[in-house]
Amino acid sequence: MTSLRILVLALGVAVGVFLPFVSVILSSFGFEPGGIGLLTSLGAVAFTIAVPAWGHLADVRLGRPRTLQVCVLGASVAMLLLLGAWPTIVVAALFIVFWIFESSWQPLTDAITVNAIRGRTSGGGYARVRLLSSLGFAVATIGAGFLYDRTGYAPAFVICAGSAMLMAAASTRLPDVGRADLAALDTRRDGDPSAPTRRRTWQFGSAGVALRIAPRLGLVLTAVALVHIGMISGYTFLSLRLVDLGGGPSDVALSAGLSAIAEIPSMLVIGWVVIRIGLRGVFVASALIYAACFATWAVVDVPAVIILSRLFTGMAFAGVVVGVVMTIAVLLPADLQATGQSLFQTVAFGVAAVISNLVGGILYATVGPAAVFGLGAVLAVAAAVVGWIAFPARAPRRVRQSRA
Repeated sequence: MTSLRILVLALGVAVGVFLPFVSVILSSFGFEPGGIGLLTSLGAVAFTIAVPAWGHLADVRLGRPRTLQVCVLGASVAMLLLLGAWPTIVVAALFIVFWIFESSWQPLTDAITVNAIRGRTSGGGYARVRLLSSLGFAVATIGAGFLYDRTGYAPAFVICAGSAMLMAAASTRLPDVGRADLAALDTRRDGDPSAPTRRRTWQFGSAGVALRIAPRLGLVLTAVALVHIGMISGYTFLSLRLVDLGGGPSDVALSAGLSAIAEIPSMLVIGWVVIRIGLRGVFVASALIYAACFATWAVVDVPAVIILSRLFTGMAFAGVVVGVVMTIAVLLPADLQATGQSLFQTVAFGVAAVISNLVGGILYATVGPAAVFGLGAVLAVAAAVVGWIAFPARAPRRVRQSRA
């Protein structure tokens, strides 16, 4: 378990020193808000295409740790190349290459973690490991913000790449489950061996099989998309909002860091909460908390209040992550976990990001931040409604083993 903890902690650090600062880093390269929205949308398109491919490769071909190692190497090379002086088009291309490879980090880490703690279905086992990522993110983000106040953003590329390589090293010592047999999995629905054999088409590879054998998964992913449109708006445009209100890198870092700090105690108690109100209750409550925070960002122009509200988004983020990851762990077997978790990331940080960044960039530039965050609040309420229908009402008693 030590290697697993190192992997999850290093992931938090690698993400924390870079992703909260993406919009202001792009601004330092000369991109305007509209250009930032366009580039991050293009990156999200690439992310959307890449994540299911990584999930299929991990579950069916290479295995989860080895696929993660390949993706760490690719993302780290792109990061380090950004230290050079390049034309704008090359900078944009390197960011997209980074997003393509980085897209696998979270879903593959989640798949490895879920399989390692398989059997602890309340969410507490996963949450206790996952909180290390929140801890690494919080400490790294706040520390990085104050560092960048003095140095600029160049160290972000080095620290991100170095932490990612630590992830790769830790993953070499972690066990893996067997490869998925798509033919065997696609012959029965929801694990019922008595169900009639279905036509073995396997369109869309392991992702298509996962969606067919767990029909509820599609509705779960719909709720994920709705709530993440507002969440991605926070990632991309809240930092610009803070800077517009007179803040600096340390304010951006404090905003992201406080959210991550709030995740840590939330992760510690989330297993207890899931037992009492179920995965459905956790997700719905978290979506409504997000809606309230988005509404606050739409009307408040005091940086301190906006930063303070991030404590609540941290609690909500913990609920969304645990609710979705553990629901996927229940719906799918061990040998499709990389695929299932990749579908989560595809929808959350791919499809939702395309919509959020493209529409949000236009709204931010033409109408203002109130329109961006107001739309996020409405969609978060819609996510709560869909989540009430889609998520399990009770805490699951067991997590599915392989059906192959």
